[in-house]
This record gives sequence, structure tokens and C-alpha cells, in this order.
Amino acid sequence: MLQVILVDDEPSILEDLEIMLGNCNEVEVAATYTDPFKALEEMELHRAGAAFLDIDLPGMNGIELAERLIAHNPELQVVFVTAYNHYAAQAFEVNAIDYLLKPIRPERLEQTVNKLLKRLAVNPVPAPSSCRIRCLGSFEISVDNQVLKWNRNRARELFAYFLQHEGKWISKYKLCDDLWPDSSPERAQTYLQVCLHALRKNLKDAGKSRILLTYSNGKYALTVSDVEWDVRQFEEAYQRFKASNSSDAAKQALSCYGGEYLESEDWLWSALRREAYICQYDELMLAAEDIS
Repeated sequence: MLQVILVDDEPSILEDLEIMLGNCNEVEVAATYTDPFKALEEMELHRAGAAFLDIDLPGMNGIELAERLIAHNPELQVVFVTAYNHYAAQAFEVNAIDYLLKPIRPERLEQTVNKLLKRLAVNPVPAPSSCRIRCLGSFEISVDNQVLKWNRNRARELFAYFLQHEGKWISKYKLCDDLWPDSSPERAQTYLQVCLHALRKNLKDAGKSRILLTYSNGKYALTVSDVEWDVRQFEEAYQRFKASNSSDAAKQALSCYGGEYLESEDWLWSALRREAYICQYDELMLAAEDIS
């Protein structure tokens, strides 16, 4: 059974859509909302597999609501419902499954439901048993000892950028400025949405609870947990050395340094971090020699 939530600021539209979906086999309406913020607050209460979202909502448009819902549940299928077709291109940039124009025709809704159920029938990918990120030396992420493949190089760069700012909120405007400095603001934001879509597909393979990309108020934050990450290991070992000044700590930190930070990449935004790690490495080498 596919559970869905409905969000529209017009109660009559919600009622009509709920009735039509009620006539569809294998679909259950878990909740309806006229307030998008209420839908966000209660997202954990429902195990919804799909969301039907109006685009013109008060206080937060449906595109942003979709981003925030998907950030918490990357497997959520989104269907946009609107009276205007000029939102179509933007809607599909946030991984929408379908786009319905008001007034909704029952036969058109049936096509959408069949599409949702078909995707639901696909067997989920088993949760990986191990995940490893390497940034010192060549940049790669491995899941169960298999290197993750990227369909878009810019999505790969976007992931590395998020890793460098792990745990910090970054505005979409800064992302566009740093990664697409030569593009117009409109085109850069389009590139960003395309890369975010590709990135989420890769993160799903790594396990959504381990590498989580969150969106809120025009900003994104990536957090990493339960992952073998060489940068984190090196930084923690370096801090232990600074606290103890012991040879063991220096040697442990050096053992984590597998090469220069993102050494085979030419990303300008990573240059300062690369130099900082080189300085720490040189400090550790001198300390290890002096202590020995």
C-alpha cells in the first residue's frame, strides 16, 4: 500500500484529490495539509512514499517544500499539482515524478498513480555494510569496497565541496558563486539543482543515514556519520598530537595522510585547505624526527 500526503492551500482541491485517490487501489491518503509548515512538522509521523504538492502555497512554495521533504526522505516521490504549466521545468529539477495541471482529470491522475506504484514495486537496494571516503590523495567514495561511479563530474565536485564544509549551512548563492562563477545566476541555479539531483542518487547508494544532505531556508548542510573518512581521521589524530606532542600521536597522524588533499583535482575552492593540510603534514614530519 502506497501512503501519500497532500498539500494544497485550497480545502476544496484537497477534498477532491483525496476522493479521487481514495478510488485508487493500493493508495492510502495518510494526511492532508493546507499549511506547508505543518506538513514539515509532521513528516516523521507518516511513512509516506509520495507527496502531492501544490506549487503556489502560502509562506513556502511547493518547490521549496519538496526540497525540504526530500532532504529528510530522499526516497520520497513528489507529484506537483498546479494551475500553471510554466513551473514544469523547475519542478522536475527537484526530482518530481510527475506534474498535474488543475483541474485534475481522473484518467490523468490514474496514469500518475500507476507510475508511482511501478516505482514502488522496484526492490529497494540493500543497506551497505561499509562506507569509506577518501580525500587525501585521489578523491573517491567506496561502498562495500566498490568505488561509487558518478554520472556527472560536477555532482562529484559538489559532494567534495559539501565535505569540505561538513556540518555547516551553505546558501545556494554561495554554492553557485563558488562552483559556477562564470555562469549567470539563473543558469548557475539550474546547474545546482541538476547536480543536487544526481548527488542524492549517489548518496542513496551510500546509505541515507550515513551521509545526510539537509535543506532549510535556501541553505544546505551535509553531515557524515558512521563512515571511514580519512580527513576526519587525520584531523582527529593531528589534534591528539597537538594536545600530547607525543611521537605516537605524530606517527598516527602521519599514517592517516595518504597524499595531498584532493591532489588530482583542480578545484580552486580547495586550494587553501590543501595548503593547510600540507603545513600540518610538514609539522608532523619535523615533530616525528625531533622526537625520535
